Amino acid sequence: MASSHLLRGAGVIVALGVGPLVAHLRPEAARPGAGFADHLWASRRFDLFVHVGLMLVGALGIRALLPEDDEEETPHEPMA
Repeated sequence: MASSHLLRGAGVIVALGVGPLVAHLRPEAARPGAGFADHLWASRRFDLFVHVGLMLVGALGIRALLPEDDEEETPHEPMA
């Protein structure tokens, strides 16, 4: 059990170290302006789809938190 936590922790540290290592070995890969956010803002159609998807997921999440119709009509018994 403890060894699996240690192995996961080592995996996280290695994964976090890969980014700076790639940026050091290939500086052209870390050039500014080539990221996902720039592409998202340059392509307004894709940005629109992302926003519509986020609103849909948010609405479904709120609906999942609301009680069902049959739950509202059931009287709650007092705890004695």
